[in-house]
Amino acid sequence: MKITRVGRVYNAVLIMSMVFGLAQYSEAGVGKLWPFATKKHVKNQIDPLSGRVGELEEVNKDHAKKIQEIDERTQAGIKAAMQGVQEADAKAGKAQDGAAAAGNAAQEASNHLNRFQQDVDSRLGNVDNYQQVKTVQVNFGVSQTVLNQESKATLDELAKEMSESKGYVLEVEGFADPRGSAAENLRLSKERASSVVRYLVEAHQIPLFRIRTLGLGDANTVKKETGRVDYSKSRRVEIHLLRNDNLQVASKQAGS
Repeated sequence: MKITRVGRVYNAVLIMSMVFGLAQYSEAGVGKLWPFATKKHVKNQIDPLSGRVGELEEVNKDHAKKIQEIDERTQAGIKAAMQGVQEADAKAGKAQDGAAAAGNAAQEASNHLNRFQQDVDSRLGNVDNYQQVKTVQVNFGVSQTVLNQESKATLDELAKEMSESKGYVLEVEGFADPRGSAAENLRLSKERASSVVRYLVEAHQIPLFRIRTLGLGDANTVKKETGRVDYSKSRRVEIHLLRNDNLQVASKQAGS
Protein backbone atom coordinates (compact mmCIF):
# COMPACT_ATOMS: atom_id res chain seq x y z
CA MET A 1 0.00 0.00 0.00
CA LYS A 2 2.77 2.47 0.82
CA ILE A 3 4.57 1.80 -2.41
CA THR A 4 1.37 2.25 -4.35
CA ARG A 5 0.64 5.62 -2.74
CA VAL A 6 4.21 6.84 -3.35
CA GLY A 7 3.97 5.77 -6.96
CA ARG A 8 0.74 7.61 -7.41
CA VAL A 9 2.16 10.79 -5.93
CA TYR A 10 5.22 10.48 -8.08
CA ASN A 11 3.14 9.97 -11.19
CA ALA A 12 0.94 12.97 -10.39
CA VAL A 13 3.97 15.26 -9.90
CA LEU A 14 5.52 13.94 -13.08
CA ILE A 15 2.34 14.65 -15.04
CA MET A 16 2.11 18.21 -13.60
CA SER A 17 5.71 18.89 -14.55
CA MET A 18 5.12 17.70 -18.07
CA VAL A 19 1.91 19.74 -18.45
CA PHE A 20 3.47 23.09 -17.45
CA GLY A 21 6.71 22.32 -19.30
CA LEU A 22 8.84 23.43 -16.41
CA ALA A 23 12.54 22.68 -16.53
CA GLN A 24 15.39 23.17 -14.15
CA TYR A 25 18.88 23.62 -15.45
CA SER A 26 21.89 22.26 -13.64
CA GLU A 27 25.08 24.20 -12.97
CA ALA A 28 26.84 22.25 -15.73
CA GLY A 29 24.37 23.54 -18.28
CA VAL A 30 22.80 20.12 -18.98
CA GLY A 31 18.97 20.48 -18.89
CA LYS A 32 16.88 17.85 -17.14
CA LEU A 33 13.30 17.57 -16.02
CA TRP A 34 12.74 18.60 -12.39
CA PRO A 35 10.69 15.83 -10.88
CA PHE A 36 9.46 17.57 -7.75
CA ALA A 37 7.79 20.86 -8.98
CA THR A 38 6.29 22.63 -6.02
CA LYS A 39 3.51 25.26 -6.09
CA LYS A 40 6.07 27.92 -5.37
CA HIS A 41 8.17 26.75 -8.23
CA VAL A 42 5.17 26.74 -10.55
CA LYS A 43 4.16 30.20 -9.32
CA ASN A 44 7.68 31.49 -9.91
CA GLN A 45 7.51 30.17 -13.43
CA ILE A 46 4.00 31.51 -14.15
CA ASP A 47 4.34 35.02 -12.65
CA PRO A 48 6.79 36.29 -15.29
CA LEU A 49 4.44 35.00 -17.97
CA SER A 50 1.49 36.74 -16.32
CA GLY A 51 3.48 39.97 -16.14
CA ARG A 52 4.39 39.64 -19.81
CA VAL A 53 0.75 39.05 -20.69
CA GLY A 54 -0.24 42.16 -18.71
CA GLU A 55 2.46 44.15 -20.49
CA LEU A 56 1.20 42.96 -23.86
CA GLU A 57 -2.33 43.95 -22.90
CA GLU A 58 -1.13 47.46 -22.04
CA VAL A 59 0.71 47.66 -25.36
CA ASN A 60 -2.45 46.56 -27.16
CA LYS A 61 -4.49 49.19 -25.32
CA ASP A 62 -1.94 51.88 -26.27
CA HIS A 63 -2.00 50.76 -29.90
CA ALA A 64 -5.80 50.78 -29.91
CA LYS A 65 -5.79 54.30 -28.50
CA LYS A 66 -3.31 55.49 -31.12
CA ILE A 67 -5.32 53.85 -33.88
CA GLN A 68 -8.46 55.61 -32.63
CA GLU A 69 -6.64 58.95 -32.56
CA ILE A 70 -5.36 58.40 -36.08
CA ASP A 71 -8.85 57.47 -37.23
CA GLU A 72 -10.32 60.61 -35.63
CA ARG A 73 -7.67 62.81 -37.26
CA THR A 74 -8.27 61.09 -40.59
CA GLN A 75 -12.02 61.64 -40.35
CA ALA A 76 -11.45 65.29 -39.41
CA GLY A 77 -9.13 65.70 -42.39
CA ILE A 78 -11.65 64.09 -44.74
CA LYS A 79 -14.40 66.36 -43.40
CA ALA A 80 -12.23 69.46 -43.85
CA ALA A 81 -11.32 68.34 -47.35
CA MET A 82 -14.99 67.83 -48.24
CA GLN A 83 -15.83 71.29 -46.92
CA GLY A 84 -13.01 72.71 -48.99
CA VAL A 85 -14.32 70.93 -52.09
CA GLN A 86 -17.84 72.24 -51.44
CA GLU A 87 -16.56 75.80 -50.98
CA ALA A 88 -14.48 75.47 -54.13
CA ASP A 89 -17.55 74.23 -56.03
CA ALA A 90 -19.59 77.17 -54.73
CA LYS A 91 -16.90 79.64 -55.78
CA ALA A 92 -16.60 77.97 -59.16
CA GLY A 93 -20.37 78.28 -59.58
CA LYS A 94 -20.25 81.98 -58.73
CA ALA A 95 -17.31 82.49 -61.07
CA GLN A 96 -19.20 80.71 -63.84
CA ASP A 97 -22.26 82.89 -63.25
CA GLY A 98 -20.05 85.98 -63.26
CA ALA A 99 -18.41 84.87 -66.48
CA ALA A 100 -21.82 84.30 -68.07
CA ALA A 101 -22.98 87.75 -66.96
CA ALA A 102 -19.78 89.31 -68.29
CA GLY A 103 -20.26 87.48 -71.57
CA ASN A 104 -23.81 88.77 -71.86
CA ALA A 105 -22.65 92.31 -71.08
CA ALA A 106 -19.87 92.03 -73.64
CA GLN A 107 -22.33 90.78 -76.25
CA GLU A 108 -24.73 93.62 -75.49
CA ALA A 109 -21.88 96.12 -75.74
CA SER A 110 -20.84 94.57 -79.04
CA ASN A 111 -24.39 94.81 -80.35
CA HIS A 112 -24.62 98.43 -79.22
CA LEU A 113 -21.29 99.21 -80.90
CA ASN A 114 -22.46 97.57 -84.10
CA ARG A 115 -25.66 99.61 -84.10
CA PHE A 116 -23.66 102.77 -83.41
CA GLN A 117 -21.23 101.93 -86.21
CA GLN A 118 -24.10 101.31 -88.59
CA ASP A 119 -25.62 104.64 -87.62
CA VAL A 120 -22.28 106.42 -88.12
CA ASP A 121 -21.77 104.71 -91.45
CA SER A 122 -25.24 105.76 -92.49
CA ARG A 123 -24.61 109.36 -91.47
CA LEU A 124 -21.19 109.44 -93.13
CA GLY A 125 -22.72 107.96 -96.24
CA ASN A 126 -25.07 110.93 -96.39
CA VAL A 127 -22.39 113.58 -95.82
CA ASP A 128 -21.72 113.99 -99.50
CA ASN A 129 -25.42 114.59 -100.06
CA TYR A 130 -25.38 117.76 -97.95
CA GLN A 131 -24.79 120.91 -99.92
CA GLN A 132 -24.26 124.42 -98.56
CA VAL A 133 -27.17 126.55 -99.73
CA LYS A 134 -26.88 129.67 -97.60
CA THR A 135 -24.57 131.56 -95.21
CA VAL A 136 -25.58 134.32 -92.80
CA GLN A 137 -23.31 136.37 -90.58
CA VAL A 138 -23.82 138.20 -87.27
CA ASN A 139 -21.26 140.60 -85.80
CA PHE A 140 -20.19 141.52 -82.27
CA GLY A 141 -18.69 144.52 -80.52
CA VAL A 142 -15.15 144.60 -79.15
CA SER A 143 -14.72 141.80 -76.59
CA GLN A 144 -18.50 141.19 -76.71
CA THR A 145 -20.27 137.81 -76.87
CA VAL A 146 -23.91 138.94 -76.49
CA LEU A 147 -26.21 139.12 -79.52
CA ASN A 148 -27.65 142.56 -80.38
CA GLN A 149 -31.12 143.09 -81.85
CA GLU A 150 -29.86 143.22 -85.41
CA SER A 151 -28.13 139.85 -84.99
CA LYS A 152 -31.27 138.31 -83.46
CA ALA A 153 -33.37 139.52 -86.38
CA THR A 154 -30.95 137.87 -88.82
CA LEU A 155 -31.22 134.58 -86.91
CA ASP A 156 -35.02 134.86 -86.80
CA GLU A 157 -35.15 135.00 -90.60
CA LEU A 158 -32.89 131.94 -90.86
CA ALA A 159 -34.96 129.96 -88.35
CA LYS A 160 -38.17 130.80 -90.22
CA GLU A 161 -36.68 129.39 -93.39
CA MET A 162 -35.82 126.13 -91.60
CA SER A 163 -39.11 125.71 -89.74
CA GLU A 164 -40.60 123.31 -92.27
CA SER A 165 -37.37 121.60 -93.25
CA LYS A 166 -35.97 118.29 -91.99
CA GLY A 167 -32.95 117.49 -94.14
CA TYR A 168 -30.64 120.27 -92.98
CA VAL A 169 -27.56 120.87 -90.80
CA LEU A 170 -26.20 124.14 -89.43
CA GLU A 171 -22.48 124.79 -89.13
CA VAL A 172 -21.85 127.61 -86.63
CA GLU A 173 -18.32 129.06 -86.68
CA GLY A 174 -17.16 131.77 -84.28
CA PHE A 175 -14.32 134.25 -84.97
CA ALA A 176 -12.42 137.13 -83.32
CA ASP A 177 -10.32 139.97 -84.67
CA PRO A 178 -6.53 139.47 -84.45
CA ARG A 179 -6.01 141.91 -81.60
CA GLY A 180 -5.40 140.31 -78.22
CA SER A 181 -3.81 137.01 -77.27
CA ALA A 182 -4.54 133.80 -79.14
CA ALA A 183 -6.08 132.23 -76.02
CA GLU A 184 -8.40 135.18 -75.46
CA ASN A 185 -9.43 135.27 -79.12
CA LEU A 186 -10.20 131.54 -79.03
CA ARG A 187 -12.36 132.01 -75.92
CA LEU A 188 -14.27 134.89 -77.53
CA SER A 189 -14.86 132.93 -80.75
CA LYS A 190 -16.27 129.92 -78.83
CA GLU A 191 -18.54 132.03 -76.64
CA ARG A 192 -19.87 133.96 -79.66
CA ALA A 193 -20.72 130.71 -81.44
CA SER A 194 -22.38 129.40 -78.26
CA SER A 195 -24.52 132.55 -78.04
CA VAL A 196 -25.86 131.91 -81.56
CA VAL A 197 -26.61 128.25 -80.84
CA ARG A 198 -28.32 129.09 -77.55
CA TYR A 199 -30.58 131.63 -79.24
CA LEU A 200 -31.57 129.25 -82.06
CA VAL A 201 -32.36 126.45 -79.59
CA GLU A 202 -34.19 128.53 -77.00
CA ALA A 203 -36.05 130.92 -79.30
CA HIS A 204 -36.76 128.62 -82.24
CA GLN A 205 -36.39 125.06 -80.87
CA ILE A 206 -33.76 124.09 -83.41
CA PRO A 207 -32.58 120.54 -82.44
CA LEU A 208 -29.03 120.43 -81.15
CA PHE A 209 -28.22 117.35 -83.20
CA ARG A 210 -28.61 119.48 -86.32
CA ILE A 211 -25.98 122.01 -85.19
CA ARG A 212 -22.20 121.73 -85.32
CA THR A 213 -20.26 124.43 -83.45
CA LEU A 214 -16.64 125.49 -83.71
CA GLY A 215 -14.58 128.39 -82.33
CA LEU A 216 -11.72 129.37 -84.64
CA GLY A 217 -10.16 132.31 -82.78
CA ASP A 218 -8.64 134.97 -85.05
CA ALA A 219 -8.39 132.66 -88.06
CA ASN A 220 -9.82 133.78 -91.41
CA THR A 221 -9.87 137.48 -90.63
CA VAL A 222 -11.87 139.67 -92.99
CA LYS A 223 -9.85 142.07 -95.13
CA LYS A 224 -10.82 145.37 -96.66
CA GLU A 225 -10.27 146.16 -100.32
CA THR A 226 -7.09 147.91 -99.29
CA GLY A 227 -5.78 144.66 -97.81
CA ARG A 228 -5.98 145.86 -94.24
CA VAL A 229 -7.88 143.88 -91.59
CA ASP A 230 -11.53 144.81 -91.11
CA TYR A 231 -11.73 144.42 -87.34
CA SER A 232 -15.48 144.99 -87.02
CA LYS A 233 -16.37 142.33 -89.60
CA SER A 234 -13.77 139.90 -88.22
CA ARG A 235 -15.63 139.79 -84.89
CA ARG A 236 -18.37 137.53 -86.23
CA VAL A 237 -20.21 134.24 -86.31
CA GLU A 238 -20.92 132.58 -89.63
CA ILE A 239 -23.91 130.22 -89.90
CA HIS A 240 -23.80 127.88 -92.89
CA LEU A 241 -27.04 126.15 -93.87
CA LEU A 242 -26.54 122.74 -95.51
CA ARG A 243 -29.37 120.74 -97.04
CA ASN A 244 -29.73 117.11 -98.06
CA ASP A 245 -31.96 117.00 -101.13
CA ASN A 246 -32.59 113.27 -100.75
CA LEU A 247 -33.98 113.75 -97.24
CA GLN A 248 -36.02 116.72 -98.40
CA VAL A 249 -37.68 114.60 -101.07
CA ALA A 250 -38.28 111.75 -98.63
CA SER A 251 -39.80 114.16 -96.12
CA LYS A 252 -42.20 115.62 -98.72
CA GLN A 253 -43.22 112.15 -99.92
CA ALA A 254 -43.91 111.05 -96.33
CA GLY A 255 -46.09 114.12 -95.78
CA SER A 256 -48.10 113.67 -98.97
